[in-house]
Amino acid sequence: MIIYFRHLIKEELFLKKKTKNTIIIGVGLVLLSLFLHYLHYLIFQDAHHTLIFLLADIAFVPMEVFFTTFVLDKLIEKREHSHILEKLNMLIGLFFSELGTDLLKDITKGDGDLKIIKQDSIKENFDDTIVFDILTKDILTHRYNLDISKINLKNIKTNLEKNRDLLITLLTNDSLLDHENFTEMLMAIMHLKEELNSRYNTEIEKYELEHIEKDIETAYKYLAIEWAQYMKYLKNNYPVLFTKALINNPFDDRCKKEKDIVYLGK
Repeated sequence: MIIYFRHLIKEELFLKKKTKNTIIIGVGLVLLSLFLHYLHYLIFQDAHHTLIFLLADIAFVPMEVFFTTFVLDKLIEKREHSHILEKLNMLIGLFFSELGTDLLKDITKGDGDLKIIKQDSIKENFDDTIVFDILTKDILTHRYNLDISKINLKNIKTNLEKNRDLLITLLTNDSLLDHENFTEMLMAIMHLKEELNSRYNTEIEKYELEHIEKDIETAYKYLAIEWAQYMKYLKNNYPVLFTKALINNPFDDRCKKEKDIVYLGK
């Protein structure tokens, strides 16, 4: 957590320094332009043509701003956004591959109302992208009421500790700072990790278990939403990875052999 906030402070200082440098460069370029026009006048002693060139340059500025800002910059911004989105989803994929899916599997064991999240629609209509929009709505309205006695807290604690460096790396990654929901999910998971480290032991009190239960429910909701959105992304872009993710679906309690038959035809 401390590392994350240090990163935010460094980022803010960097932006202030960048803004200051931009202003200095802008003023310097304007002064250089005026100096060159003045030099042109001194050499040719022709104020008439110097003013013509100066006014012509100024008159062209609005058109140049239009083509640069509204056309070229938009094309570059669209391309950069596509690259950022691709990198972002790669990081999200890494998270679910290393930690997220296993964490969801552990948590769903304590969800007595799991079938309210309509995993049946994925089982039967997994070729239809709209299924994941419906799933997201179901997740948002799902009643997150867990039975912590059915959840292996020791396993979750070990898994989170093992992936501590991954969580810190993701939290401090610039590509994820603009993805508010995913960042909040990581913060919720980090908080859960800290609570398990400080509270969970063989003599844990009932009130502490209730506190951990609430933390797990918070992380669970974020995890479920991000998982549904990531599945939709895989469906649209990476069919092979999507099939693998379906087989590892944490909301699907069928055995692996049965899922292989359905999704792989084996």
